[in-house]
Amino acid sequence: MRVAIFRCAILSSLVSLVVAFNPFSPRDIDNDVCGEINEVLYVPSYGKSVASGTINACICLSTIPTFIATNSAAISGTALAGKDYVTAEITAMLYRCGNIKQCTYPPRSVPQCQSKNPCGFTCKDGYTPSPSNYPTQCVCKSPHKVCNGICGNYSACPTGSYSKRNVPNAKRRSCPTGLKACGILGRSAKSWECIDTQSDLESCGGCAVPLLHGLSTPDGEDCAAIAGVSDVSCVNGQCSIHRCMPGYKLDALSKSCVYSEDEDPALLAAQYGLDYVSL
Repeated sequence: MRVAIFRCAILSSLVSLVVAFNPFSPRDIDNDVCGEINEVLYVPSYGKSVASGTINACICLSTIPTFIATNSAAISGTALAGKDYVTAEITAMLYRCGNIKQCTYPPRSVPQCQSKNPCGFTCKDGYTPSPSNYPTQCVCKSPHKVCNGICGNYSACPTGSYSKRNVPNAKRRSCPTGLKACGILGRSAKSWECIDTQSDLESCGGCAVPLLHGLSTPDGEDCAAIAGVSDVSCVNGQCSIHRCMPGYKLDALSKSCVYSEDEDPALLAAQYGLDYVSL
C-alpha cells in the first residue's frame, strides 16, 4: 500500500511538470525537456495490467498532449485507463529514458525532437537554422531581408499598417456566431481555430486548449478520452455516452463508464468457462 501511494505521488508530480511546460504559454517555447522513449505502455484493464502497445518515439514534455492524441498505443491506453493515467505514464517514461535532455531554443524556432538529437528544431517565418550541422540559432540569410518579422526576398518593406502576424489578438481571434476561438493542440499560443464547442467531440462544452486573457471558455472535455467509452458524442456542449467497452457499465447520467466485475468478460470467462457469453 505504501509503495502504491508513493508511486501515485510521483506520477502526480510528473503530470504537473507537463502543465508547467505547456506549449500554450504567452510566448513561443524556449525551454523543454526531451528524450527518446522505447518502452511498452501498460494500463489497467479489467483489474489487470495490460500492454496497449510500444512507445518508440522522441518526445518532449510540451508535445505529450499531441502525442497522446495521435499515437495508436497511447490512444488505446486512453480508451482503457483515461487521458490522465496515460499522460502520467508517458511522462514517467520520458524521465527514466537514458538520453533525456534539457533543451533551450532560439527565437523563431520550432522544437522538433529527433532521433539522437532530442533538442533539434526547425525555423519559421522564413528563417534558416544556423550552422547547418547542429544549429544553435535561426537567421535570415542574405540576400533575404526581414520585413514585419518575416524573412523574405523583399524589394521594399511597407510600414504604417499591421502585417497579418501583428494584427491585435482581440481583432484576429473572432469567429462567426456559434463558434469559439480556441487554441490548437501542439501549436504555439498564437495559433487558433474556430470550433463549435456544442458538438465538437474533442472540445465539448468549451475549448480543450483555451486562449489566454479570457478570450475563450474554460477547458472543454475530450469525450473520446473518457475511460472505458466505446461510443460517445457531444450534444449541447455535454458528453453523451451511448455505449461502454466490455467490462464497463454506463452510469445513470450517461456521463461515465464505470468498471464492473459483473460485466468483465475476462472474469466471467474464468468463472463460467471460456465459451461463456453474457445474455
